[in-house]
Amino acid sequence: MQMKDISDYLWVVISAMIVFLMQPGFMALETGLTRAKNSINVAIKNMSDFILSVAAFWFIGFGLMFGESFHGIVGISDFFVNFEQDDWKAAFFLFQVVFAGTAATIDSGAVAERAKFSTYLLMSFITSSFIYPIFGHWAWGGYFYADNAGWLQQLGFLDFAGSTVVHSIGAWVGLSGVIIIGPRLGRFEKDGKANKIRGHNLVFAYFGVFILFFAWFGFNAGSTLAATTNIADIIANTLISASFGGLTGLFVSWKFSKNQLPEPESIINGILGGLVGITAGCYYVSAVGALVIGIVAGLIVFFGTLLLEKLKLDDVVGAIPVHGFAGVWGTIATGIFIQENFLLEFGMTRSNQIMIQILGATAAFVWSFGVSFILMTIINKFFPMRVSPSHEEIGLNIAEHGASTSIFELSNSVRNIIEHKNFKNAEKIEVEFGTEIGELTDYFNSMVNDLKEKEELAEEALQSLHHMAVTDGLTQILNRKNVTDALEKEISIAINYEKKLSILLFDIDFFKKVNDQFGHLAGDQVLVDIVKNVSNTIRKTDYFGRYGGEEFLVIMPKTDLATAYIFANMIREKIEKMIWDFNKDYTITVSGGVVEYEGEDLNKMINRADSLLYCAKEKGRNMIVKQPM
Repeated sequence: MQMKDISDYLWVVISAMIVFLMQPGFMALETGLTRAKNSINVAIKNMSDFILSVAAFWFIGFGLMFGESFHGIVGISDFFVNFEQDDWKAAFFLFQVVFAGTAATIDSGAVAERAKFSTYLLMSFITSSFIYPIFGHWAWGGYFYADNAGWLQQLGFLDFAGSTVVHSIGAWVGLSGVIIIGPRLGRFEKDGKANKIRGHNLVFAYFGVFILFFAWFGFNAGSTLAATTNIADIIANTLISASFGGLTGLFVSWKFSKNQLPEPESIINGILGGLVGITAGCYYVSAVGALVIGIVAGLIVFFGTLLLEKLKLDDVVGAIPVHGFAGVWGTIATGIFIQENFLLEFGMTRSNQIMIQILGATAAFVWSFGVSFILMTIINKFFPMRVSPSHEEIGLNIAEHGASTSIFELSNSVRNIIEHKNFKNAEKIEVEFGTEIGELTDYFNSMVNDLKEKEELAEEALQSLHHMAVTDGLTQILNRKNVTDALEKEISIAINYEKKLSILLFDIDFFKKVNDQFGHLAGDQVLVDIVKNVSNTIRKTDYFGRYGGEEFLVIMPKTDLATAYIFANMIREKIEKMIWDFNKDYTITVSGGVVEYEGEDLNKMINRADSLLYCAKEKGRNMIVKQPM
């Protein structure tokens, strides 16, 4: 095994942590696309299958996948993985175990809302400990030990990051579950017509896809297993394919969906299809190849979803079209779009590479679907994998985990309202239509909404009264009482924390002339415009209030005299340059006094500033006078 640089360790471990984000991504996606009554079950499944996968992969999966090869079929060493003498093995294990977790969680979305938790965990264990690792050995067995390649890898099969090895394997296990467990109640009519069962939170589903989009960069680029410059190309190809897959989903659903509108599910599944499709060839294809892979993946996912409906196969989140169909396409497309320099390096013709890719994708289907279907059939015979109709009706949250139902949420909401004596924080309860509790919940939501509106109106009225009490009616800045209260508070802070504090007291020169010459409306406008000018000049930490008439107070916390003097002159100069609508040639100036806090009380500090203000007027106005140093 080649010695690894520290940067390779960092890249692989960081990539593993990024790929781990796929778990919350899949959880959010599946939760959003299922009904609220099953949301907790989805979250528990996604957490449980991951921790179970880690255990299974450590016990046996890693050895079957990367242990010393028995005739290219299966690994026969490295069980109960020991890292004590091999740091690289620890890093490699971390990266591979999050891949195993991804493969094991894909089928969760396909069989959501009707699979028993216990039997689901059993299938996750079988997938991560047996089905996934053995096929992984065929395709990737030589990734850890040299001269250890599985039979597909020896033939030249290419799947850089797992379109087939990870995603299709998970999808074909999911397909077995969908067939054996059957569709959700009400999903299909007797005549075969499909009823759409809406997920309860599409925003949460989109949030999940954002997480998956990001995590996929680590998934694909981390598969270099080394910090190389190829990382940038891989991430760029991943981004391009996903984006064009999403665009295809958007426009195809706009044209061909039942309502001829861009469907939310089609857009996100198009993105995921593009991500799955590019995963096999992200290292080998050009940007144009990535674009085509993404577009075709988007088409395959959309029409593959319609095909499943025709076959009465109920895949809740579209896992089979996204991970299965798009995974097969991406694997074959790697042979179609692989760049010539790689064909020369591998000693392959394009047609040979395509045939090997088809062989690999076919082997993956036969192995994973065949084994999982046989095992699930046996399990289902002795331990039914599907919950009872009554449990499916009430939801798996309460049926499988005793967690929550609408009536539980309703009682909680009522209790919170009583305890807090207001409706402000009352949550809207998800309505389960068609049930008695759903109708009751709907009535409750309407009542709460009405009371919330009335409470909000009352709160707005109180806020308006408060605003009138603390602000000057004309200028909408702090009035005299509240600006002096603010100064008193800042004086206390200055004393307790030994901070600087300065103030500016200024008034408008010859303001009476403005009123006499141009009228009181013009005078009011001068006050308002000067306040706007000063408000835009001072800092966010400063206070500004009307002290009386045309006199204003600026409080500058944590500011010494010299800095305050600079700010004061900035205010004065900006006012002097203002242009007035009532007379564009008219100039209005201000005079002011600046002082720094010296331990006196509030009134004495203001009086000192006031004295300096009048000193400025006596010296000719349009100036700021500061206290002697």
